[in-house]
Amino acid sequence: MDALFRFLVKNETPFYLLLSLGGLFAFRNLYRAWVEWKQSVFGLEKEMAFQRVRSSGTIAILLVMMGLSVFCLVSFVAPFIPAMTFLQTATPDLFATPRTTLPPGATPAATLPQPPAGTLGCIPGKLIITSLQAGQTLQGAVELKGTVDLPNFGFFKYEYAPVGSQDWVAIAAGRDPLRDASLGVWNTSTITPGDYTLRVVVTDNTGTALPPCEIPVRIAAPDAP
Repeated sequence: MDALFRFLVKNETPFYLLLSLGGLFAFRNLYRAWVEWKQSVFGLEKEMAFQRVRSSGTIAILLVMMGLSVFCLVSFVAPFIPAMTFLQTATPDLFATPRTTLPPGATPAATLPQPPAGTLGCIPGKLIITSLQAGQTLQGAVELKGTVDLPNFGFFKYEYAPVGSQDWVAIAAGRDPLRDASLGVWNTSTITPGDYTLRVVVTDNTGTALPPCEIPVRIAAPDAP
């Protein structure tokens, strides 16, 4: 099933073109058969023409249903299906002291941007939630802002789970890379108050989920009306 979704997402446009060509032929044959049936006089001739109308109509309906099915699968189902393969990354030691030394006269290289404290797997300028801080308390509808722009981008989704749990619940997804923009809105009003982990996962164009950007947050009870 995973391979089927990858194939449909990757070949969505050619598939639509093929269905469109098939649909043109099917509807042309349907129109011709209909005209022939209307103009038929004798019983046998009229019956044969009606058979052609029915067969051409069945093919046309099947092609339309196939097109609608592909559209629904690619647009509404594929972005929410968890990837089958995850990349494994080593856990960094945050307390390790670098032991590298530079040759005499060498200039230290520019320091790479560091992810915000308390987050895990976030990459500034590539994969990061900028509108929240680790441990921030959230309430009601919260707009998430950040960047999702990794090489070979396929689509992204953001989801949450109670701290220490792997029961991730998808919130929403998107199919376009974003830079310093809105990722969507997370409505926390229906979630049991407590500590949660929010993460953004990017899946590349081969269907492989890349290491997520995770941030701990706390959900507060909604204000009483």
